[in-house]
Amino acid sequence: MKFTPVLLSEQRFGSGHYPYNGTQCPDGRIIVSVGPRPGEKPYWLYSEDGGLSFEKKEGLARAAHAPFIRLKNGKYFSIGFDNAVFRSILNPSQEKIPFMLAIHKAESFDDIMNGNVNTHFSNVDIPSLSQGFGDSNNRFAGCAQTGLIELSNGDILAMMYGQFKEDRTLCPWLKEHGPYDFYLYRTWCIISHDGGESFEFLSTVADCNAYPIKDVNGEGYCETDCIEIENGHIVAVLRTGGHEIYSPLYIAHSHDYGKTWEAPYEICDWGVLPRIIKMSDGTLVISSGHIHTMLLFSEDNGKTWSEPCILEECDGKWGESCSGYNFITESRPGELTIVFDDPKEGIAEKDSFPRRVYIRRYAIKKA
Repeated sequence: MKFTPVLLSEQRFGSGHYPYNGTQCPDGRIIVSVGPRPGEKPYWLYSEDGGLSFEKKEGLARAAHAPFIRLKNGKYFSIGFDNAVFRSILNPSQEKIPFMLAIHKAESFDDIMNGNVNTHFSNVDIPSLSQGFGDSNNRFAGCAQTGLIELSNGDILAMMYGQFKEDRTLCPWLKEHGPYDFYLYRTWCIISHDGGESFEFLSTVADCNAYPIKDVNGEGYCETDCIEIENGHIVAVLRTGGHEIYSPLYIAHSHDYGKTWEAPYEICDWGVLPRIIKMSDGTLVISSGHIHTMLLFSEDNGKTWSEPCILEECDGKWGESCSGYNFITESRPGELTIVFDDPKEGIAEKDSFPRRVYIRRYAIKKA
């Protein structure tokens, strides 16, 4: 089946990028944080009608930057991105690298907006975790936050990425242009059986030792999002490309609540930080970018995927391209709202910070 997005409305919000962290409330309120241009304060995009329209907000609490999920008990839950202790580790080659996970809880959407969030930390035992580099010469030891879901059995699953000690495939592109030793990422998942009080390692989703990626100059399996579509059946979408290298998005399936994973397979030639949602008619949708801002669709529970539906073309080098870090929601049955950035207007204005933030709403036509 062919999918055609038909533009219904557009809003423009000026300079900004990385509009991907969003939190939603059943009453229709949505908050999406936006990365500002250097020297400016961050701002948020706020909707009270489920994503039909947005307004710009400033001065919200720091907690509004984090992507919270709403649990079945009505409370809100999020986790931190970085390992909270890795900067304190003086010997990165030591046998055991701890991972300290920040866990955030809020009673309500209003509490997130006002900063009334409780944080505690859980020491997650991740076997063979290594300190390594990110793609910007930044040292770290594991990343979390993407792919956070509450499962049908009540457990909370979270995707992570980074390097294990056995991940020794170097990225030649970053060796030349960094220059530093960047070992390709793997993705794994952690799980909580106690409502998010603590987490433990569950399984590796994909690594480049078992499943080499299309281009070794990419980054490896990272920035994974996921969704549970039936009891125990999880569909995960994984990035592998980065910087100026376009390596595919991959899909992996688990049928036992994330304990084991089928081999990942390619679904699109490019993409970063893919976001996956399920529409009211059961169609799965992925939004991503980095070359062109686009959507992918699946009507068979994520087994096969459509060709990319291009929403905005943009084939520039990094900094003169879209970030590809988007937010997506079904604002009405059969309609999608996507928040994204694009640099073309800023480039035409000869702005040194060219990315501009857009919100578009589409009706999805099937034929």
